[in-house]
Amino acid sequence: MTKILLVDDEEKALDVFCRSLNMLGYQATGVSRPKVVCDSIKKLSPEAVIVDLMMPEMGGLELLREIKALDADLPVIVLTGYGTIQTAVEAMKGGAFDYVTKPYNIDEIDLIIKRAIEQRALCIENKMLRERLLEQSPFSAIVTNDKAMKKLLKAVETLSNTDSTVLITGESGTGKELIAKALHYSGTIRERPFIIIDCSGLPETILESEIFGHVKGAFTGAYTDKKGYLEVAEGGSVFFDEISELPYPLQKKLLRVIQEKEYSKVGDTKTKKANIRIIAATNREMKEAVKEGRFREDLYYRLNVVSLRVPPLRERRHDVPLLANYFLTEFNARLKKRVIALSDEVHSLMMAYQWPGNIRELRNVIESAVTFKEGNTIKIDDLPEDIVGSNTNTKELMPAFKEFKEETIDPMTREYVTTLLAICKGNVSKAAERACLDRANFRKLLKRFHVDAADFRTS
Repeated sequence: MTKILLVDDEEKALDVFCRSLNMLGYQATGVSRPKVVCDSIKKLSPEAVIVDLMMPEMGGLELLREIKALDADLPVIVLTGYGTIQTAVEAMKGGAFDYVTKPYNIDEIDLIIKRAIEQRALCIENKMLRERLLEQSPFSAIVTNDKAMKKLLKAVETLSNTDSTVLITGESGTGKELIAKALHYSGTIRERPFIIIDCSGLPETILESEIFGHVKGAFTGAYTDKKGYLEVAEGGSVFFDEISELPYPLQKKLLRVIQEKEYSKVGDTKTKKANIRIIAATNREMKEAVKEGRFREDLYYRLNVVSLRVPPLRERRHDVPLLANYFLTEFNARLKKRVIALSDEVHSLMMAYQWPGNIRELRNVIESAVTFKEGNTIKIDDLPEDIVGSNTNTKELMPAFKEFKEETIDPMTREYVTTLLAICKGNVSKAAERACLDRANFRKLLKRFHVDAADFRTS
């Protein structure tokens, strides 16, 4: 049951207020003496505090400061009469979550409490996440031995201490969000908020309010002022996932944020400064969206100051066993299993498969296999039908090299060579044997296609 602490020197009013909140399902406790409030907070651990601003023993603003000094994340809602609205505004500047004018509407207060608790939970979750991320390398969740990926991570490291706007491109499931997090958490603002906005997940009207916030009375149901993601992220980074899906009317407002470093809440004529870094990601071809009139050209060029492309898994096949083992470790720990290996057949099939869903698909495959596996080795029967039934098995993908004449060798042969090396974990002799070539001729192919066997060896 949610604990609420009420502070009001008028005991009758306090008693009525407590009973009203208890009827709504809260566990409300009343305190009539402001000087014992901090002790009550330590004893009761409430999830929100509601304070009357006008009390003779101690003013509400002074009490607010004491509460915030004790617990900065504890939401405080202030009660005020119509004659003291200016004091309530000062309280908001001092860290109050919201204010309510007397005589209050209990349904309105119920709504404000729910929002306050939701925001408190989000703050605590973000703080814990930031602490965990700060304890480890921001790159620890990115598993790779691929040259292109290593070059990408080097670029991320270089960009982390700049404020450049970055556009991350790549197919769905390639790990664009991980790159964005690495960009934020490896830089100087890593202790500041990192806020994710899913541009495709909400209707336009709600999305505008979520991003920019709104003022009380801006639209039906806007009972109070609301902070938007831009305000919550002050001093940190905002990651616009699937930016190509941002509704066209909101694109102009985002352009203003990037160009002028300012924005306005919904329903407000005042402007607020935006001290944030913008990171965006898309799995679409943005130039096509611009050409079709679905995305503003000026915003595209503002976003595309620095572009980072995350390669699909099929372009980094020798990362497949690395990632598979990484996910095996993760799900063994989570599910308390001991699935420690992939059979040779599974290994070969996974290397040959195209992975249209990229790393997300591989992760799901491993999670499903570990969940239902009784033994300690994943076998063909443990894989989903769309992988097992695909025509990209190793025998069909890899005809022997002796069937090729030198003039017919094309780029597919390079894929064949790299796939063989990945399967054989960089062992040239084994790869040559499987290709029906002697070691010397196989090395000539490696040299011809600029392939280094060492890149495929796992530690």
